[in-house]
Amino acid sequence: MKIIGTSGTKTIKVIPRQYVTGQVTVKLKNETTKEVVTIEPTASVDHNYMKFDAAFGTLSKNTFYVMDVYLFGTTTQIFKDKVFCTDQTINQSNNDYFSINKDEYITDDSYNNDYIVL
Repeated sequence: MKIIGTSGTKTIKVIPRQYVTGQVTVKLKNETTKEVVTIEPTASVDHNYMKFDAAFGTLSKNTFYVMDVYLFGTTTQIFKDKVFCTDQTINQSNNDYFSINKDEYITDDSYNNDYIVL
């Protein structure tokens, strides 16, 4: 599964069934609304990955999508994956994980739990 932001250009690296240099067709389907966004970026090979720059427009945050990559001008599918779209910064190396409750609940640490014994 890939995690992307809601807007801007994203560089996506995949390991496809067939490596392609040149134009490909990428379809991103919203799992909830079934709306499909289609783009045609130019792919290149970077070591063992095929990469392309994708600008899908504005996507819905906290939403799952299905990404299909096809050979340009055909129905030959070379890659399929699930995509999660969020605005949160996620970096597992720094223990920054996705939280559905981020910025929703604030803890109050202004009190103490000290007991007074007389």
